[in-house]
Amino acid sequence: MVRSRTEKILEDWQMVARSARRPAEAPRPGIGRITLAMGIVGTAAAVIILIVALSARGLSPLPQPSLPLVGTSPSPSAPIGPSSSPSASVTTPPSAPPSATGPTGPTGTPTTADLSAARSAIDHYTAALVQRDYATAWALLGPEDQVSAGTIAAWSAERRAFFQSVAGRYTIVVSPPGVAPITDWLAGTYGAPIDLAHAVLVEVDYPALAGNNAGYELFIVNPTADGPRIYNVR
Repeated sequence: MVRSRTEKILEDWQMVARSARRPAEAPRPGIGRITLAMGIVGTAAAVIILIVALSARGLSPLPQPSLPLVGTSPSPSAPIGPSSSPSASVTTPPSAPPSATGPTGPTGTPTTADLSAARSAIDHYTAALVQRDYATAWALLGPEDQVSAGTIAAWSAERRAFFQSVAGRYTIVVSPPGVAPITDWLAGTYGAPIDLAHAVLVEVDYPALAGNNAGYELFIVNPTADGPRIYNVR
């Protein structure tokens, strides 16, 4: 029969026990041996503690750098916002362009050519009225003056009645003295773009009506690209 390992160990132990002899006196351990044994035990314990400590240190996870969570962005070091410059200033909207109507340019002294053109225009206009050529006279008026007069028919009727009393006589005075400057008569142009540097104030006197409030009229002759245009301002 095959013996197990355990049975073999027990049999060897019994054989050793039968051959053992009891000593006459109990052995006493020497002091030096005991001290040596304790030193060995202490050293072994220290080594074991050191190994355990090193093992624990090796098993502990090293500090890892912190990473941002997925889906989140790192927080900025400073709040982001609009920068304010010390030199910044409020922008003022551009002003609206000047109106296309009304007097334009500085007031100047009309040239000799301006004065001559103004006299010629008024002479042509007045002569047409004396001759009852109302269409020609009407065409010389500024468009704003035409609008103010209404229709050519109404204007022609008024001019016909007036010039019957004029008796065909008139005198032209360019830039008349003793009369208010041209700027004082601009209301009679109804907002027309008057070229003040070249426009001329002209007076027409009617000798047949001398001493009468209707004895004279004032006109502003305004040069344009289409020729001079006349405004009856008084």
